[in-house]
Amino acid sequence: MLCRRLPPIVWAAAFCCSLVAAQTAAPAPPAPAAAPAQAVPVIRTTANLVLVDVVVTDKGKPVQGLTARQFHVLEDGTEQRITIFEEHRASDAAQAGNTAALPANVYSNYPRFAVTSAANVLLLDALNTPLSDQSYVRKQMVEYLRGLPAGTRVAVFTLASRLRMIAGFTTDAGSLDAAITHGKGNPQQSSVLESPEDEDELNDVVSSMSTVDGGAMEQFLADTESFQTDLRVRITLDAMQQLGRYLSTIPGRKNLIWFSGSFPLQIEPDTTLDRPQGGSAKPASPPDSFSALRNYSDEVKQTDDLLSAARVAVYPVDARGLMGLASVDAQRGFTTSQGMPSVSSPGSGRRRGGTSSTGGGSGSHMTPAQKADAKFLAQTINEHQTMDQIAEETGGEAFYDNNGLKDAVAKAIENGSNYFTIGYIPDVKAWDGTFHAIEVRVDGGKYGLGYRRGYYAVDPAQAGAETPGAVSPMVAALQRGAPPLSQIVFEARVLSADDPAAKAVKVAAGPAGEMAQTLKAPVRRYLVDFAIDPHAIAWTALPNSGAHADIEVAMVAWDADGKRLNYTDHAFAANLDPAESKKALSSGLPLHQEIDLPAGTIYLRVAVRDRASGRIGSMEIPLRVPKT
Repeated sequence: MLCRRLPPIVWAAAFCCSLVAAQTAAPAPPAPAAAPAQAVPVIRTTANLVLVDVVVTDKGKPVQGLTARQFHVLEDGTEQRITIFEEHRASDAAQAGNTAALPANVYSNYPRFAVTSAANVLLLDALNTPLSDQSYVRKQMVEYLRGLPAGTRVAVFTLASRLRMIAGFTTDAGSLDAAITHGKGNPQQSSVLESPEDEDELNDVVSSMSTVDGGAMEQFLADTESFQTDLRVRITLDAMQQLGRYLSTIPGRKNLIWFSGSFPLQIEPDTTLDRPQGGSAKPASPPDSFSALRNYSDEVKQTDDLLSAARVAVYPVDARGLMGLASVDAQRGFTTSQGMPSVSSPGSGRRRGGTSSTGGGSGSHMTPAQKADAKFLAQTINEHQTMDQIAEETGGEAFYDNNGLKDAVAKAIENGSNYFTIGYIPDVKAWDGTFHAIEVRVDGGKYGLGYRRGYYAVDPAQAGAETPGAVSPMVAALQRGAPPLSQIVFEARVLSADDPAAKAVKVAAGPAGEMAQTLKAPVRRYLVDFAIDPHAIAWTALPNSGAHADIEVAMVAWDADGKRLNYTDHAFAANLDPAESKKALSSGLPLHQEIDLPAGTIYLRVAVRDRASGRIGSMEIPLRVPKT
């Protein structure tokens, strides 16, 4: 059951009291009351409890209603005793109730929906996606978000030269639409990928340079392309690991829907370098087909393990949709002299393995068109193998050879929001870093199963290559873009100190915030007045029939790029007599905070924690701080 919403507050009166409370040692809070049940189940675990989220499907549709007896989990081939079993359904996200309109400059973390247990991330990857495909991805995403099911939590990230958040977790489809369509960090960005047309033009230039050693030039082009691929793979893996560490602070399952042109797990030897064009003589400097050889298996595996430890299931989606061979692409600039495949060559489509039939075996003469086809097939197979591997190892699913990108998102979110969480305690003697394989079986049918395939026996409290490390719940709640928490419900009025509505408030002297002195001028003081619902706070009785509670209130200001600008963190000891308790129950617990903010777009995270029970309420308030 959700916390009830506070009754309407007379803001001027309530927060006149809150200022006094904040400046004394006893902030004015609530009366004893039973804490309500949490809106979202929280699994409290011991250090060696292994949690596995399992998506069960039958012919592509999620299966519901299975029991714990139907599940079997094996670690390194030995069956384990299941100690935790929970079923999560997308249909559980019913509307929590209508909320009254809030006054101007007033914000609340009162939940609009009983949100689904899974959080969803859309990653729009411009680094690995040709520019021509990015606008189509954006259009498909906007169409999907406009019909977003109620209670579905979604955040949006982009990847170009680095990872950026353009929309934090929210159930508001309108704000997600605006972020993708108009927001800063728009997903349609330049890509480091050369377009096929650019590659054709460069090859034409090289072919026309009769005085240049053709073999040396081909080697140069191949080495340049390998360098670019190596660079974008490194940037991509770093971004995925960064995203995994960020998502590890958010409880429960996360579905990462990754729109990309993908990237290869390895770069195979380019055998087309050994094949001279037409009847030309052997070049003076024969190219080395193995010079471009790369293998990123270890790095990809390490990234998968970190994502799995953070309970992130990856759903890679090929943003290019259904593709044909390069030789039949009308935009490719193959000239007559370059030649086209023979009539015996396939005109379209692609194979899932083997070698291309477009150019014959090793040592045969290949035209540029045939070489482009062979290269396309080999690269595409590698990329889709990588997508399959990442999806399988993290418990997701790969989508490619399909133009219905919004349908892929809908399926990923639907399946990823209907899952079972099973937990067991393995017989781990020591945190020795060894890998332990997990296998899940389900009785009752030939089901498709998606789950993480193992874990490393490393101390979960320590951050490492395969684990994100333990993070304080309060620190996690204050992260830029994190989902709002409603274990404690509160309202906050946020005003600039020079706002006429704040003229009765005596502003504290000196800088406000631990980083205030480092802020770039101009700086503006903001007043934040809280009204906290006392019902979820654990109160202890006082001898005078009063109540006592210890409360922490913290604020962190972030800029649009995720840089922390300023923060405050204060603890309050609330000691209330019966009259103060009665007043707090009717109008909320008033507390006052101040923080200095620089000009620009600011995302102010505010959080309230009951230090006795550990319950937290948090939300993010977007502000536009003027320069004057």
